[in-house]
Amino acid sequence: MRTITTREQLLINGRVHERIATHIVTGAHGYETLCTNGYNVRYNTAQQLVESCEKIAEGKLPVTCPVCFAVWQDVHKFTHVDTASGKSDFFDTGHMEIISAYISPCYLTEIFP
Repeated sequence: MRTITTREQLLINGRVHERIATHIVTGAHGYETLCTNGYNVRYNTAQQLVESCEKIAEGKLPVTCPVCFAVWQDVHKFTHVDTASGKSDFFDTGHMEIISAYISPCYLTEIFP
């Protein structure tokens, strides 16, 4: 299992809040985390830094991010029987623009035979 430990700072109501958390790594680059919050930098519309994160370690345990742990628990409830690789591949709908709230009948018959 791969992990990343980060020092995270958030600017909330003009005050900096900080934590150090160990996250479960899911991506090939080494910084994508199950909680999707592990290694972010974000600015507000005024270009003020409101979220900063720096990696301080790799491969440490225990996992301390509660969201990573909860996602890991949920994901591990699935088995190979619960998945169908290839069922969500993209196909050409024939449309020339994206239509919101419309599911192609071809797709419905494929996932709900």
